[in-house]
This record gives sequence, structure tokens and C-alpha cells, in this order.
Amino acid sequence: MLPEEGALLQGLTRTASIDRLQVLRNKIRFDEPLSNHTTLGVGGEARYYCTPESTEELADLIGFCHRCDQPYRMLGAGSNILFADRGYPGMVICTERLRGSSFVEESARVYAGESLARLLDTANHNGVRSLNFLAGIPGSLGGAITMNAGIRQQSISALVMEVAAIDPVGNVRILQQRDCEFAYRQSIFRTQHMPVLWARLRLDGESYDPEVMRAQRLAHQPVFARSAGCVFKNPPGGSAGRLIDEAGLRGTRVGMAKVSEKHANFILNLGGATSAEICKIIDIVRQKVYKSFRILLEPEIEVIDG
Repeated sequence: MLPEEGALLQGLTRTASIDRLQVLRNKIRFDEPLSNHTTLGVGGEARYYCTPESTEELADLIGFCHRCDQPYRMLGAGSNILFADRGYPGMVICTERLRGSSFVEESARVYAGESLARLLDTANHNGVRSLNFLAGIPGSLGGAITMNAGIRQQSISALVMEVAAIDPVGNVRILQQRDCEFAYRQSIFRTQHMPVLWARLRLDGESYDPEVMRAQRLAHQPVFARSAGCVFKNPPGGSAGRLIDEAGLRGTRVGMAKVSEKHANFILNLGGATSAEICKIIDIVRQKVYKSFRILLEPEIEVIDG
């Protein structure tokens, strides 16, 4: 056992109950390539990487990180995130195994790691059409809540009833919708770095046709290319993609990273792109758009610089 592994496991022993320690230690991987876990396919190694299978395990891990001053980052389905080429020096906790949903009367309780695609399959099987505006959006429920994902006409926050999350000092809290501080691509879970455990969603609301939503994305977005999704938030009353296009940046390339020619608010990994190349394009786009329109684009993706 490496010295750092021993130190980590001693910390877990002080934090987790003994009967859960063995389960946790068997799930922690060391020097895990993050490029294998993001939709962009870039990023160096995480010093520690773990995929808990229950909310109790997740709470144990985050409790350990708080008590031992161990930096950590949450990872869902790997979209909307860009890790540095040098990797991440702390714990990356992936929620992909915290899956499942239960539909009861007019609401659904959904765990953070449930993919949006699987959630919509379950919802439609239960005759629920109000969540279909999320069709074609990559990611998991936890990420969608954190980013307040949606379309121009609707965001997931409109259907949130309550959210269970871990607060900045490591305690589990249940927040009502009014306390979540939702805004455009924003929430308290993002600003306060509060990992989502599960959310309860209303099921009423406008119905959407999932095939129409997917067809619209297919027509206008590079859905089959390696990307993190939209890179920039739309400025008030405008479109980031249109501004990037009008600034003459469509198709701009740095190494193996490129501004999509299909939708200029996407940066693509053509194969072997580095985080540094993608960050360079982000800088070029922000500077050129600001010079052209005096609008400073705000990143939608989360850039983790280690």
C-alpha cells in the first residue's frame, strides 16, 4: 500500500462507520484518468476517484473530505465540466451509481446519479410528459438541478419541490424550491458547492414531445461529437452562439480543439485535444466577442483548474 493510500484510509476510518469502511475502500481508485469520465474526453488524473452506491456512502466520503481538508469535486455524467491536463489533486466523487426514481401520484423522487435519458424513459412509461423538455440534454439529475438545465421556455427549477443536498459544512439539508436560489444556469448547489443527493419533482405542467425535442437538437447541435455541451451562457436577450458566429469564430481551431461549425457555442474535441487547447479557444472567443460587441460571455461549463 502506498503511503498516501494508508493516510486516506485512516481518515476514512475516523469518518465512516466501521461496517462501511471496507465497502468504501474497495471503491476508491487512485490516479484515475478523468478523460475516461467526461463527455469532452480530456483531463488528467484524479488523485482519488470513487463511485459511491448509496447516499450514506456519499455522506461518509464528503464528511471525510471536510474533516481532513481534502479537496473534492462532484461528477455526474461528465458533461458541462472541463478538468485540467494536470488532473485533480483531491477526491473526485462520481454519482453514476446513485440511480433510481420513484413516481408516486403527482411527484417523483429522483436520485442524483439518474441519467436524464433514463428518467425520461421512466416518466413516459408512467404517462408523464412534463419532463420531456429535457430530452436530448446529456447529464444526470444532480447536474441538471445544479445547473438548472432546460430550454428557453422551461427550466427544471419550475418542477422542483425539494432537494436533499450536503451543505458546505458536511450536513445533509432538505431545501424547498424557494430556498434553492435558482436562476439562469445557476442554483445554490452550484454557488455553494452543495452536492445534490436527490430531488422531488412535480409532474404537472406543459407536455412536450420528446421526439420533437431530440430532432431539434439533432438539427442544430453537434450531438454526436465530443463536447461538454454549450460552453457559454446566453447573455440577457441574446444568443452566445450567434455572437460567436458573427464575430467570425465558427470553425476556429487550436490543435485538436475546434469551435463547432454546426453550433458555435460548442467546442469539439476532434481527437486528442487537451484541456489547455480548449481553454485557449475559450479565451479567444471571450476576447473577440467582447472586442466586437462589448459583451463578456460567461462560461456555462465548469472549468476545474486543479
